[in-house]
Amino acid sequence: MSQDRQGVAWGSLIPGLILGLAAGLAYAWFVNPVNYVNIAPNQLKSEYKDQYVVLIGQAYLHDLDLARARQRLTSLGYNDPAGVVSQQADNAFARSASPDTIRALTILAEALGGHPQAADIFSGTAPAPSASQTPSATFQGVPTLTPTLTALPPSPTMPTPTQTPALVPTNATMKLVAEQTLCDATHPPGQMQVFVLDINNAGIPGIKVLIQWQGGSDVFFTGLKPELGPGYGDFDMQPSLLYSVTLVGLAEPVEGISSAPCTTDKGVSQTPSYQLTFAPVTNP
Repeated sequence: MSQDRQGVAWGSLIPGLILGLAAGLAYAWFVNPVNYVNIAPNQLKSEYKDQYVVLIGQAYLHDLDLARARQRLTSLGYNDPAGVVSQQADNAFARSASPDTIRALTILAEALGGHPQAADIFSGTAPAPSASQTPSATFQGVPTLTPTLTALPPSPTMPTPTQTPALVPTNATMKLVAEQTLCDATHPPGQMQVFVLDINNAGIPGIKVLIQWQGGSDVFFTGLKPELGPGYGDFDMQPSLLYSVTLVGLAEPVEGISSAPCTTDKGVSQTPSYQLTFAPVTNP
């Protein structure tokens, strides 16, 4: 009889233990989970470390304190800050992140001794032209630097960013010189492709392009896809809308660009793509 009672006791106890454990886990996970506060930077998850690196880059643009930026990166547990920031700058460049993010990461990486891919566009340490190189006249309003770099405070420890001057005569204006509608299987559908050229037909990077449609707008910059040319930029359109394209501060808007479906030569309906080419045109 005692063995039977012992068996009954254990049979009642085990389900109770299981229920108690489940209730405790539910309370700890959902009702009153542990909140970590004041943890060290090197204890952050990888995605939060990436965000922290961007903030360090933006802070460096503000105070130009490289020693502090290096210390902050070291606090994240990085033994190779230049390599880490360069890799993150390359990743941001490859996914076409915001120009402010790419610029902050690129300039910090260069200051640390790295060589990120976006340095040709967002460089903060490029050497100045030699005395034998005489820049050609430029059209007022065409930036010879990436536009957002002009907000950087002057500092004797940071050379002025330079870039090959855009060759645009002073008596010229930037205008749409070519427009092509693409409706075939060899081109991606629904893409607004913009090319900005100088008088030598060389691409001009860092030009801000404004896209507008009814109820919305967006911007992008040329030069963020260097494999397609320094003066190239693109935007993915939504179907059945009317768009306008403006080189901000440089050219009049190009309006009435329709993304209504077109029919390819194989009878397939798709959203058309457009190639718009802007270049300087001499005024009479």
